[in-house]
Amino acid sequence: MRPRHRQRHPRSLRPRRLPVILSAGLALAVPGLAWGQVPRPPAGIPQPDPIERIPLPGPGIDVRFPDDPSLAPFLNQSIGEEGTNARAQVTRPFLESIKLINSSYDRCRALLQTTREAILSNQLVLAHKTLEEASQAAIAESSGLHHDQLLIESITVTGLLTDALVREGRLQSVAAETGDRTAPLPNAHSPKQLVRLVSLEWRRAGALAGKLDNPTYRNEYEARVAEGMSRDSSKIIGEVVRRTQSAEALGEADKIDPASVKYYEDQAGSLLEEAAKIATSIERPIWKFAALERVAISAGESRQFALGMNIAGRITNAEARAQAFVLLAESETRANRTEEASESYSHAAEAIARVEQGGLRGVLAGYLVDSLITSGRFTDARASLVLYPTEGQRFVALGAIAESQGRRGGADRAREWIAREAPPAYRSALYRRVNDGVLASVGNERQNLYYTGPASR
Repeated sequence: MRPRHRQRHPRSLRPRRLPVILSAGLALAVPGLAWGQVPRPPAGIPQPDPIERIPLPGPGIDVRFPDDPSLAPFLNQSIGEEGTNARAQVTRPFLESIKLINSSYDRCRALLQTTREAILSNQLVLAHKTLEEASQAAIAESSGLHHDQLLIESITVTGLLTDALVREGRLQSVAAETGDRTAPLPNAHSPKQLVRLVSLEWRRAGALAGKLDNPTYRNEYEARVAEGMSRDSSKIIGEVVRRTQSAEALGEADKIDPASVKYYEDQAGSLLEEAAKIATSIERPIWKFAALERVAISAGESRQFALGMNIAGRITNAEARAQAFVLLAESETRANRTEEASESYSHAAEAIARVEQGGLRGVLAGYLVDSLITSGRFTDARASLVLYPTEGQRFVALGAIAESQGRRGGADRAREWIAREAPPAYRSALYRRVNDGVLASVGNERQNLYYTGPASR
């Protein structure tokens, strides 16, 4: 048996080790040259400045977002120097260090984290600027997955920033060292400027949502932006405008004048209109109708009823339109706006009648009847029974109406309409439901007397 020998390559195919050996020898021979370093060019040869070869702040600087020229003086404040305790705030040297990050992904993550810290430090102007730079870097990211992830995080951080802006914009007074309780907060920003900045932040978030590559994410986050806009519109009304009521009770009615109230109402309405515009532009119906419904409901919650009626009427889907009008009517009822509530309930019933699927129409009809019972509109509730697709559902709803009316002290009126309107086969059961309501009322009253004690009797 012949011995096995190692296979020998032809000379032309042998690996060339000489250049590698020479390179290693040169690296060791050159004084002060470490592994991985590039040798310095000979003296006398001009070289460009290293900083000029790295474009800063990086790709995405040509991106243009919605702007508000009236905020230019406010946003041109110096950043990184808003407080006296630099150790508890984001400083200018730290901001300069972010420019050393060339990767758009890493720079965006660093800027987003900086924005979060600036919000916690109440450096709101700085947070606005770093979030805008982060948004530019997110758009410049070429990787599809990273691109969408960064845009989504930028939209999420926008919600945190607008919460802080609304909170900072509340009109409040503090006790100064002199004991003057009407002294303004030190270094406090103008509430009107902060309200305008809230609108600007959300409009930029809407532009970011429209640049998401994944259509599912794009539709979802456009809906979230619209919902965030409507939520902050309600906050502006609730936290700023309604403060006039407490101010008048405390004898501080001069803290917000009627012209300022009108200004905040206009800003809140403008924010709602922008939210409805974004919601209308959503491509997929499930997100579009849900967003419009949420915007209309927020309008009712903040007592912007005319605008809420207008937005709810734009919803072409009967199910979403019915739910929007029902909740809008409940808000109008709580505000003692009886006529407006009747109109909203009427629009809701009309929308439910247009639903072709019997099961869905029955669910929506129950939703409407329950709302009418809660509002004490028993006649309207009985009139809405025709919306139910089956006789069994109508019977159950009649029993709920009879019991609720008996619980609220209307037992005699309930027995009258049972004798006049109810089918003979239903009357016995309905009379029993009326009695159940009366007994429940007696039990509730006894429980109230037990907890309040004999002193209140």
